Amino acid sequence: MSDVFGYVSELFRKGLRILRAYGVLYFLRRTFKFFKRYKWRSFLAPEDLNSQYQKWLEKNDEGVGTKGIAGDERTARENELLPLISIVILLSKFDKDSLKLTVDSILRQDAEQWVLLVVDDGSSVPDAKEYLTELSGGDNRIVIVNNGTGEDLGLVLKRVVNNLKSEYVLLLEDNGVLRSDAIGCFAREASESNYPSVIYGDEDTLDNRTRIRLNPAFKPGWSPNLLYSFNYVGSPVIVRKELLKEVGGFRQAYDGCLNYELLLRLTDYKLDVRRIPRVLFSKVKKDNWRDEVEAKDIQESRAVRETLFRKGYDSRVTYSKVTDTFTYRLNIMNVEPVSIIIPTKNNAEVLRRCLESIQKKSTYSNYEIIVIDNGSTEEDTLNYLNSLEGMRGFRVLRYPGEFNYPDINNFGASEALGSYLVFLNDDTEVISADWMEALLEHSQMPEVGAVGALLLFPGGLIQHAGVVIGMRGSASHAFYKCDGNSTSYMNLACCVRNVSAVTAACLMIEKTKFNRVGGFNTSFRVAMNDIDLCIRLLSAGFYNIYTPHARLLHHESLTRGEFVNEEEIKLFTSVHREFLERGDPYYHPALSLERNDYSLAV
Repeated sequence: MSDVFGYVSELFRKGLRILRAYGVLYFLRRTFKFFKRYKWRSFLAPEDLNSQYQKWLEKNDEGVGTKGIAGDERTARENELLPLISIVILLSKFDKDSLKLTVDSILRQDAEQWVLLVVDDGSSVPDAKEYLTELSGGDNRIVIVNNGTGEDLGLVLKRVVNNLKSEYVLLLEDNGVLRSDAIGCFAREASESNYPSVIYGDEDTLDNRTRIRLNPAFKPGWSPNLLYSFNYVGSPVIVRKELLKEVGGFRQAYDGCLNYELLLRLTDYKLDVRRIPRVLFSKVKKDNWRDEVEAKDIQESRAVRETLFRKGYDSRVTYSKVTDTFTYRLNIMNVEPVSIIIPTKNNAEVLRRCLESIQKKSTYSNYEIIVIDNGSTEEDTLNYLNSLEGMRGFRVLRYPGEFNYPDINNFGASEALGSYLVFLNDDTEVISADWMEALLEHSQMPEVGAVGALLLFPGGLIQHAGVVIGMRGSASHAFYKCDGNSTSYMNLACCVRNVSAVTAACLMIEKTKFNRVGGFNTSFRVAMNDIDLCIRLLSAGFYNIYTPHARLLHHESLTRGEFVNEEEIKLFTSVHREFLERGDPYYHPALSLERNDYSLAV
C-alpha cells in the first residue's frame, strides 16, 4: 500500500508542477493522454516478480510446446531440412535424479533433430551407461563418451566436437529441464535466420520440491559489455560447430564456467547472434550450488580480465556476492583532453553548484568547461558568467536567440578543444569523483558511441539508468524513480551494459564519432534529440553504454521545466518508426512498456 501511496503522491506532485507551469488546458490534455494510454495500471504498485511470472505463464501458456515448430504444421520433408543439434552434457559425478530430469526433458522434445553425448570422467561410466540405456529405451541418438584415462577435458571436448556431424552444439549441465519445444525453436530460428553464429533463449528456475517455475530471466539482445558483468546469456545457448572449432573449442582451465569463457572469447569477433525471446530452459539448483558458485567466481573473473586484456585493456575485476555480478574497471589508455559542454540561462546558483562539484570532486584533470549562455538576463547570472571568463579551464560562449538544445550543443562541440565531449546539464552535481574516468574508460573503446551515467534524484531515486526505446510510446528512462540502493531486475541498474540510448543530461562521446554521425539533429529542438543521436550511432555500428560508476545528482528540469513537446514526439515516432516497430533490442518483449521498473507485461 505504501508503494501505491508513494507512486500516486509523485504523480500528484508532478501534475501540480505541470498545472502551475503550463496551465489548465495543457494539464488536462496530458492527463487525458495518460489515462487513454495506460488506464489505471500505472497507478498500481507492481507485484513481486514471481507473482507476476505466475500470471504471465498462465497468460502465455508457456511450457506446453509450440505447434508448428516441428509438429503438425510442418511436413516431414521440412523437418528433415532443419539443422541437427548436438547436446553435450558433462557428467562430473553420477547423480541419478539430476540426470533423469535432464535426459527426460531431451527425450520429450517435439523436434527430432538432436543427438545427445554424455561426457563422463570415467568414474561412473558403468552405472551411467546402464542408467542411460534404461532411460532412453535404447535410443541410438544417446551416446556416452568415456574419459576414464583422465585426459584433458578440453581435448576430449575438442575431439567430440570435431567428430560431430551436427550444425550446432549445445553444452548443457545436468541440472535443468529443456522445455519441450527448445530444440525445435533453435532449429527453426537457425534455418530461418540463415544459420547465425550463436542463438540463445530465456530461462527460469524450477523449484524441485513444489515444481513451481520462478525467477524468470528474460534476457536482452546480444550485449558484449553486459557479458563482462555476468553471464547474462546463461542457458540454453547453441553455437555453430565450425565456429566452435575455429576459436579452439572449450578450455580445460575454465571447467567451472566453460560456456561463459567461450562466450567471452566470442566477443572478440563480429558475429551474427540471435535471441529467441522465449523461456526454453528451467534450471534446478543443486544442494551444493553455493559452493560451486564460489569456486566458479575465481575462474570467471580471470576469464573477464583475460578477455579485456586481449582487447588491449588492463582491468580490475571484483565480484559482488550481493548481486552475483562483476564490477570491472578499465585503465585509461591515454589521458586525452575532455571538453564539458554546459548550456545555461538565468541559473546562476544552480550552475555554480554544478561547476563547483566538478572542480572540487573530479579526479580527472585534463578537461575544459565550456559554458554556453543562451541569453541570460538576470544580473546575478551575468556577473557569475563574467567571473568565469577569467578563470583557467573555463570558456563562456554566447548563443543568443531561441532555445534549441541540439544547435547550442553542436555549436559548443565545434568550439571544443577536447578529443572527447561531455554534454552536461547545468542542474547536475558530481557524486563519484572518478565520474569522468568511468565515462572515458568505455568511450575510448573504438566500438562504443555514447556513454551515459547513473543519474539520481536528491532523495536517492534513480532518474536515469539508460533509456528504453518504445517505452511509454516513444522512449523513457530505465528504472526511473526506482530505489538507487535496492536490487533491480537482473541487477541491470548496477551493471555496465549495452543500451539503445542514454540521456544527454550527462553523455560522453568521442568527438570524431559525434562528427561522423552529424551531431545532434536540430529538428528536435527540446526533446528526443539525445535518443535520435543514439539511434544514429547504433545505425553506424557503434554500441551505446550505460555505466553505474559515473554517478551524479540530477535536479531534473530546473532550467527548462518539464514541458514535453508533443510535435517532437510525433516527429521522433515518424523518423524512427521502423526501430520502434522492431522493439528495443536491449529490452525484452515480455517486459512492460507501461512501467519503468522492468515489470512483466501482465
